[in-house]
Amino acid sequence: MCGRYFLQISLEKLENNYGALNILCETQKYKDEVFPSNFAPVIYNKEKQRNLSLMKWGFKPSFTDSLVINARSETVHKKKLFKESFHTRRCLIPANGFYEWKDEAGEKLKYYIDHKNKDVISLAGIYDRFKIEGEQQYAFCILTKDAPSELREIHDRVPVIIKEKFSDEWLENKFTPRIFEYLKSEWLDFKVKIL
Repeated sequence: MCGRYFLQISLEKLENNYGALNILCETQKYKDEVFPSNFAPVIYNKEKQRNLSLMKWGFKPSFTDSLVINARSETVHKKKLFKESFHTRRCLIPANGFYEWKDEAGEKLKYYIDHKNKDVISLAGIYDRFKIEGEQQYAFCILTKDAPSELREIHDRVPVIIKEKFSDEWLENKFTPRIFEYLKSEWLDFKVKIL
């Protein structure tokens, strides 16, 4: 599961990192932790151009009052809530790193996990449109996978990270079987810090 992540980056750097041509969100810096239900920057394709926009974190289907913030990469292509988005509305969620918690002797320890050599990583996401608080809004969901052995003692799931060389195809508005390989690709070099 990915229940919280960190992003601190200027809009200009986001634009440069992702080559976004259409910037659809206000100019500001994103700081601190991003929580479910927050609006956060998302990269997606529209009319074969990269867009940068704010979307709400969490799908809001009509059958539950809860937000659905994660989708399992192993079954995302089968589940009714996610299937169409996975095939035609994939996105990248910029992050510096993410958080997980571990119970140790009755105390919850907070861990921050990020990449050893990269300031910004791209979390694999899907997006859709939902009626939230009375109005139609775009929302995203983060894909997760089994954690590598080195992280399993903290949590058994981690977000899927899309490597830069795969980002163009990931953002295409069509499905090819290679997409599954990007979900299974080896996890990037990471470092872990207890907060």
